[in-house]
Amino acid sequence: MAVTAEVPPPPYPVTPTVALQKRYVSTPTFATSVAATVESFYRSALNAFINSALLGQPVQRLFPNMHIQAPVRVMYINGIKQSRTWLANNIEPENYSLPSVAQTLVWVGPGLIMTPISSVLEAANAGSKNPEPLLTQRWLRGIVARGMREIIFAIGVNQLSEHIEESIPVETISSGLLRNNIGSLCSGVTSGYLSHVPHNMSALKLHFPQKSYLELFKEYAASNESRLPATMSPQTRTTAAYALALIVPKALLQRTTQIVGTFVLLNGIIYVLKDVDPLVAVGWAEDAVKSSSS
Repeated sequence: MAVTAEVPPPPYPVTPTVALQKRYVSTPTFATSVAATVESFYRSALNAFINSALLGQPVQRLFPNMHIQAPVRVMYINGIKQSRTWLANNIEPENYSLPSVAQTLVWVGPGLIMTPISSVLEAANAGSKNPEPLLTQRWLRGIVARGMREIIFAIGVNQLSEHIEESIPVETISSGLLRNNIGSLCSGVTSGYLSHVPHNMSALKLHFPQKSYLELFKEYAASNESRLPATMSPQTRTTAAYALALIVPKALLQRTTQIVGTFVLLNGIIYVLKDVDPLVAVGWAEDAVKSSSS
């Protein structure tokens, strides 16, 4: 969750509408880092179940390479939040000749910027199927589909969650944390569903780098034929299998559960810890002020 505050009055005349609508967006680094650390273990475990359903194999290790996953996840989530903060506070779409394009870049920028970090995280979870070196080859596998997924994820965990949260009247639900959780849950369901096919293509390409995206999608769609009645004609079964692959893909429940939980954990923990400053808590900030003034 980003913390928002009203902009102080500018030193030059502006219309009241602009002055009221413009907000600064900020993200507390400590709270975000704690949230990302907790969420990294949840995400890793759910990824094991998703890959099991997608690949048709037993669940592998729940927490592989956590010495890589946890710190990289902290970097990734901070990047998603802080890049959104910088773009929201520094890019004024109406100041550009193509404001709609500028606004689109503000929305998709965080996901694109953090795709390489996400790729390292994803590759750290795929060592059982892809023995390629993690940091030189494996992380690049599936990066195109992963970029699409990261755009959806970033918009969901940032703008969409906040929009839903802010649309809930305080008179209806007085608890800020509960409004935050509802916003995260609703946006998590939406983002989980929309990002599912890109996620599956990213995972398949990562596990089977020698195959093209087209080959992988055909195999992925064909695997859905077992979910259809045997009485269908071959052509109908093929068409229906492609429809299932796009509309009701494999591991949909697991993926959506993962994204919902991720959004609730991240935004909820950030909300709870947004005012916590560890330096103040241990007295270091006060000691630093005294030292500088002496």
